[in-house]
Amino acid sequence: MRAVRGLPGVASIRVTTIAALSLAVASPMTLAAQEPGNPLPATHSVKRRDTLWDIAKTYLGDAFLWPEIYRLNTDMIEDPHWIYPGEVLKLPGAHAKVVAVTPPEASANQPARVATPVVSAPAAPRDTAPQPIVQPPRNAVRVGEYAAAPWVDQRKGPSGSGYIIQAVDIAGIASHDQSHLNLYDRVMVSPPNGSASGRQVYLSYKMGPLIEDYGQVIIPTGLIEVAKPANPGDAAVGRVIKMFRSVDQGQRLIPYDTTGAVAVGRPAPVNDGKSGKVRWVAGEPVNASMQDYLLLDIAKGDGVKAGDQIELYKPRQKPTEGRELWLPEVSIGRAQVLRVTDYGATAIITGQEQPKIQEGTSARVAAKMP
Repeated sequence: MRAVRGLPGVASIRVTTIAALSLAVASPMTLAAQEPGNPLPATHSVKRRDTLWDIAKTYLGDAFLWPEIYRLNTDMIEDPHWIYPGEVLKLPGAHAKVVAVTPPEASANQPARVATPVVSAPAAPRDTAPQPIVQPPRNAVRVGEYAAAPWVDQRKGPSGSGYIIQAVDIAGIASHDQSHLNLYDRVMVSPPNGSASGRQVYLSYKMGPLIEDYGQVIIPTGLIEVAKPANPGDAAVGRVIKMFRSVDQGQRLIPYDTTGAVAVGRPAPVNDGKSGKVRWVAGEPVNASMQDYLLLDIAKGDGVKAGDQIELYKPRQKPTEGRELWLPEVSIGRAQVLRVTDYGATAIITGQEQPKIQEGTSARVAAKMP
């Protein structure tokens, strides 16, 4: 069963005014308004690519009200960042009305998008003042980027890890290679040491390079869900619910833990941030680019945290023979810290002014989380 990210951004849409509502209904590209006497459904069946953000936008008229849906379904949703197709979620505001909407105007190079229904909450009674909406603090780190981010660990990697044994399904053709798994494949696994009973989600990973005087690079490949514990002495049976890279037989498993991604607030600029260098670039390209992962030799002991902002730069250069002037520092790009360990930090490139981002590029903390 496919897991779906819970809180990605959504495109904005243009809502018609009440005065133009009758014209909007007449347009073939406009969704018809729901009759006031027909209440909205009390539940929503999750489909592929659904998110709590989108569901709140559709039924409540405000994507930031997603916690209302989450709170009604905590018996089913363990992590609001992950919902699953087929789940039936209870909805608040069963008496809200649907307002007709029109799609955004399409440019010459972009086809028109299908209109999306927006739901407005029922009007407050005349004798009752509207209640303020309390919005949850915004997390500075995207959980999906965090989960897929490589990190640097001790020489042999995480201790107590489990591993993927093999696919459950038997190949119809003997020569068929089952070492490479696909999304939703069922797999037999040896869980990590100390795994709890009940539903568990494990992060699969492979070993990257071992960098001397730095550490072992760990590269996440996907997520495997085990719905129930195995009988004593048996392998557990799980399913691949997310793939970041190729998920293969023999890869290691550790519990999926997103607590390190919690970084609420906004970073504030600093003038004396810790400096270091890029030690490895995910995928090992000639030059890194936007959204590439970087490993930095700035670690937890240096006070760096998830959400901190990194400045990538070429340092100021001293005068040389034939040149009396100093060459000023040149900004190359920016990155955001996603993971931090005792060995180093992982950052994702969020801005780029120069093409040369590679191993050895200078980096420093430019803004710190509260």
